[in-house]
Amino acid sequence: MDFTSLGRCAELRERHIVAAASSSESMQALLERFEQIASPGAGAPVLFLALARLATTACDWLDGELRVELTGDDAKTRISVSTTIGGGFREKAFRDAVLGVPFAEFNHAALTMPKLIEPLVLSESGKRIVLVASSAARKTSLPPPMVTIDPSSFVEIPKYQAPYAGSRPHGVNLPPRPRMETLLGLDDPGLAHEPQHAAPAEPKIVLRRRVREESGSK
Repeated sequence: MDFTSLGRCAELRERHIVAAASSSESMQALLERFEQIASPGAGAPVLFLALARLATTACDWLDGELRVELTGDDAKTRISVSTTIGGGFREKAFRDAVLGVPFAEFNHAALTMPKLIEPLVLSESGKRIVLVASSAARKTSLPPPMVTIDPSSFVEIPKYQAPYAGSRPHGVNLPPRPRMETLLGLDDPGLAHEPQHAAPAEPKIVLRRRVREESGSK
């Protein structure tokens, strides 16, 4: 499939994901297109959906355990996909892809939105992300339902202004940072944190002046 019609990461659809997972060449083509169009704050982690499909019965051209590894820094992210070939050796499924997107975006998405990576299992996060799927799991995992992504939900993350050296001028408010779920169009009540209940107030201790009762008669 020709992925040149993709102008933004937000335009990735089910037909693109299905086509990409059909062969090594197609997945390589999708990764190369993402290298060209991915930019910070524009939803690049949706690529997890295509990588996760490789861990299902929809992909019959890969053998062994699947390993997806991501590393990077504040400017870019490298994506490497490999499989086991026996004897403790691994073989790359296709060329590594380097996207001009901060690694933190992928790390946050992998930690907070498991539906993006299922059925891959997050085995390591922090300085690098490692997603794995055993050979047995890949033979029994059906492709998960596709996530509907609303392109209008993708917005550029606003850059924060540097703190003022003196007092902040009256009426100056910095724009709120959009939630990653909103950027990816994956707002889901099930992903929300449990409501924080206020701790019960401690009973107040009231000190009263102690008055000695005097006898009415002397």
